[in-house]
Amino acid sequence: MNIDHESYYTGIPLIDNQHEKYLRLVEDLFALCERSDVEQKRVDEGLAIAFAYAIEHFDAEEALMLSTGYSGYETHRRKHNEFRDEADRVSTMRKEGICPEGQLMHMTKWLLKWFLEQTLLHDTALANFLKRDRRGAGSYRTEQMA
Repeated sequence: MNIDHESYYTGIPLIDNQHEKYLRLVEDLFALCERSDVEQKRVDEGLAIAFAYAIEHFDAEEALMLSTGYSGYETHRRKHNEFRDEADRVSTMRKEGICPEGQLMHMTKWLLKWFLEQTLLHDTALANFLKRDRRGAGSYRTEQMA
């Protein structure tokens, strides 16, 4: 699957660089979906890497929101926590009766759908705040965050 990464750029280098890496991980998972001989171990490893990177990204975003006094922090953090909860749930259970390929495709689609919705709504709002803050106060520079 080929995802148009630029469609989801926020204009904040730190966020965009991390989103870029996340999308590459998701694309790797979609490439794995095209194989007919995927082992459960490879599915588990691929998903674990994507989940871990997403959570690392959330931690960075949340630190950025706190350090800049972003008023939408709690709402944004709740969305991150929903992802964390789902990742924990999926990581501790195997889908009974679903082949590794089916599980991988289901989860990869979920990872992409979640990212698209999160980016278009919450990350865009955060980016707009950071851009206004940079122009208004002059103390926040997105270039320093890259």
